[in-house]
Amino acid sequence: MSNPSDITHAERPRKAPAIEFRDVHLAFDDRVILDGISFAVQPGETKIVLGGSGTGKSTILKLALGLLRPDSGQVLIDGIDISLMKEREMLAIRRKIGMIFQDGALFDSLSVFENVGFRLSENNTPLAEIDDAVRRTLRFVDLEDAIDKMPNELSGGMRRRVGIARALIGSPKIILYDEPTAGLDPPTARTICELAMKLRDLEGVSSIFVTHRIDDARQMASEFVTIGEHGEIEIIHENGDFCLVNTRFIMLRRGKIIFSGTDEELWASSDPYIKTFLS
Repeated sequence: MSNPSDITHAERPRKAPAIEFRDVHLAFDDRVILDGISFAVQPGETKIVLGGSGTGKSTILKLALGLLRPDSGQVLIDGIDISLMKEREMLAIRRKIGMIFQDGALFDSLSVFENVGFRLSENNTPLAEIDDAVRRTLRFVDLEDAIDKMPNELSGGMRRRVGIARALIGSPKIILYDEPTAGLDPPTARTICELAMKLRDLEGVSSIFVTHRIDDARQMASEFVTIGEHGEIEIIHENGDFCLVNTRFIMLRRGKIIFSGTDEELWASSDPYIKTFLS
């Protein structure tokens, strides 16, 4: 019997992608939304999805959540094909996924504590465990002081951060972002992107980050988060010296992927549509 240490790197089993689309087609009546989409999000990777309105960006997130079914092709989560799963089977899959919406999608009648802990309370988790998890998660998004506030007492940026905290309850290893900075001022948008980078770089979260904001895309692809010498969180700009291995782009147009690659390749593209979009 061979020693495990004798197994070469090439022989080691590869971990399945966190999310994978295989030749996915979807149309509503005569309108084609996705036309043969194929891509994968590797464990710990962020896939930034760009494209104009109506190109199918948000549809990709709904398919990954099992809220829509493809007409053909496969959608896999952690190597499991969810394309034909029944709704009750999808519940276990969705526990692996956190969803962050444009407006935070908070329950206006519930406090910040109740919003963030909603998933746990629905599962009849003991109150002491909910309290610990909610406080820990709010601390991560720097909002523990707002634990007793109501949503109407929060700024737009605070609502988004509460939405992120709620998505993180249960420590999902997959996060889906649907235009998380839309409508926010640049400093607040930067804060939201920094939280996404912390999850990517410190927690190893896999994600799809849908956005139309080029500044968000540039920040996500050129900065990374690390722990400093004294345990402090540091944000480092890569200055073009190397390419982040855990951040890649795809761009959609008319339901097709017209670009897939690194940020350097994206900025250097000679495609007229891409150049116009980036400008």
